Order: sequence, then C-alpha cells, then structure tokens
Amino acid sequence: MITTRSRHITIALAALFGAGVLTYGASAEAAPPTKDECVEAHSRGQDARERGQLADSKRLFLVCAQSSCPALLQSDCAKFGDELARTVPSVSFAARDAKGGDLVDTQVYVDGVLVQSRLDEGKSYDLDPGKHSVRFVHAGKEVIQSIVVSSGEKGRSIMATFGEGNGAPPANKGTTTVEPSTPSRSAVPLVVAALGGAAMIVGGVLLVKGLGDVPDNCSRSAHNCAAPPGDKSFDDAKSAVGSANLGLGIGIGGAAIATIGLIWYFASSPSEPEKGPTSASAVTPWTDGRGGGASWHFAF
Repeated sequence: MITTRSRHITIALAALFGAGVLTYGASAEAAPPTKDECVEAHSRGQDARERGQLADSKRLFLVCAQSSCPALLQSDCAKFGDELARTVPSVSFAARDAKGGDLVDTQVYVDGVLVQSRLDEGKSYDLDPGKHSVRFVHAGKEVIQSIVVSSGEKGRSIMATFGEGNGAPPANKGTTTVEPSTPSRSAVPLVVAALGGAAMIVGGVLLVKGLGDVPDNCSRSAHNCAAPPGDKSFDDAKSAVGSANLGLGIGIGGAAIATIGLIWYFASSPSEPEKGPTSASAVTPWTDGRGGGASWHFAF
C-alpha cells in the first residue's frame, strides 16, 4: 500500500468509504472523521499492522488520531502512528535521460499501481518493508526495477535512466546469449579406424594361436609331419595353419581399414555439430578354437 506524507486524511477517508480510485485533495478541505469512522480506522489500523501492511496501518492511525475522535482512540492512534512513522520506509522517484537531464513527464507504478503521473512534485512515498516492483514509463518507453526496502529506511531515491536502448518490452528483462558452436570433425572415420584396429588385434591373436597349435612333429615351413599316414597330427596341423592364415588375413584387412579411417579423419574438413540424438558405438573382438572376429555394437 502506498501513501504520501501529506494529505493522509483524504486518502484514508476514500479507502474507508470504498472508493475505487485514490484522489489527492487538501487536508483543510476534508471533513473531520466521525466517531464511527474513528473506531473503524482504529480497528483496521491494528489489523493492517498485524498483517505487515505498515504503510496502510500508519495511514489509518493518522485518521483516528485527529481531535474529532474520542480521546481514548485518539491517544492510542497517535501513539501507534508515531511508532510506525519511525518504522515505515519511505522512497522518492526520479527519472533522467542518458545525458543526466530530468524527465519530469514520467509515470511511476509500484506493484502495478500508478503512484505518480509526473515527477515534478518531489513527493516522498511510504512503502511496506520488503520487495517491490517499480515501473517508470516515459514517451512509450519503460524501465522496470525490482527493489527491496528495509524497515526504518527513509528518503531512499529510486532513479531510472532512459537511453536509446530503453523501450517496450521493458528494458530490464533478461536476454539469452547463445555461444557460437565450435566446428568439429565427424566421428565416423574414427569408428572405421577403431574397427580396423580391432580386426588387427583379432588377426594377431588368431595368427599366434594358430602357429602355436601346430604339432611339434610337424614343420611350419616344410608343411609336413613326421608321422605315419592317417595320423591325427596331419589334421591338427591343417587346422592350426588354417587358423593362422585366417588371422593373417584379418590382420592385414584390419590394418588397411584402420589406415583408411585415419586418412579419412585427417583429410576431412571440420563441420558444425548437428543438434539431435547422440549415438555411441563399441567394438568387441572375439575368438574361439575355430576362428575369430569383431562385434560392433551401435546405439542411437
């Protein structure tokens, strides 16, 4: 609730009679409150104080502190009003252009309520302690400030500066800054190179295992065995040599694939990253007694 330091009586009477618009008139022209109005102001002032609406409570106590009110109510209201006068914060408003010139033709809204249509009166306003939204409007442009006033704070000046950047929508709204994306190379060539590397590993394992499985009575270079015809050594040697040859072939092919993948990666130009679902891949080599290979797992 917002009031002025002067002309409290007129505002209070307007509120007591349920007026929808606050008006400002001279204190001398306002009729003194009746006994019923004094009682109502006393009661409502205490309720407002308990709710933390100190500015409204102060205004109501100023009504029932007048001499036309019963002496007991007048004494209580004067005491309560003096206490609140030391507690209720007060603020004033000002607006300037970019060169520091005063902009008197500026409207001020506090918490959505128009409190001043021009800034050439030098008025001070009471506010409840806490957070408030102050909106200055000048020539179709707006400046919005969020302020927090403390209990007992007096005469605080709330200043708005209008420059070329001010306008509707309000200038104090936040903006989002988008950082430029960094170009990067595609990961596909690296996946190909990884497959080639995995094939080389599998091939090497098969080659070593195959050569190691050749029976001792068989010659790897001469491709014969010192055994009678039909001996099991011939079959074992044949299987082992076949596994070694398979491993050699897989290893050579894997080396070629890995080389192609690396050349592809370093020869490709960096590109802007695309937004979308991420993918992941993994290569798992495998081998058993009869052969080997590589498994490629791809998730998206």
